[in-house]
Amino acid sequence: MRKALILLAGTAALAAAPAFAQVGGVVGGTVDTTAQVGTGAVGDTLTNTTARVGSTVDRVDGTVNKQLDATKLTLATRDQVRAGAQVTDRGGNSVGTVQSIDGDNAIVVDGGKLYNIPLGSLYSQAEGATGTLVTKLPRADITARAQAGAEASTR
Repeated sequence: MRKALILLAGTAALAAAPAFAQVGGVVGGTVDTTAQVGTGAVGDTLTNTTARVGSTVDRVDGTVNKQLDATKLTLATRDQVRAGAQVTDRGGNSVGTVQSIDGDNAIVVDGGKLYNIPLGSLYSQAEGATGTLVTKLPRADITARAQAGAEASTR
């Protein structure tokens, strides 16, 4: 029986050795409770994500603020569509300058190219006869109209 108790105590001591090593190897040892856990990867991920979301919000906010308020646009009158008037798209990008009016189209020139823009698609963003004109036509449609007009005139 004595041998059984010695074997049991020896086995328990061997099994407890890793636990003793963690607390300093002494049964009455103390445990350091101020251990620091590294948050580097988690903190960096959170910072990077916050920066990306902030950047995206800033871009969207800038785009929305740059767009014209469609409720402030009114259909341009013939008096407002006159030679020298600037024409922009909804984003505020220059389309060109009105050269003349031909029937129901405004002839807009930009960089030596002529564009026919229907008067019904030109809007005024300012009250009175002065101010920039705005077209709701996409740039691709304006270019396609110019190409179609050039092809029709060569036939």
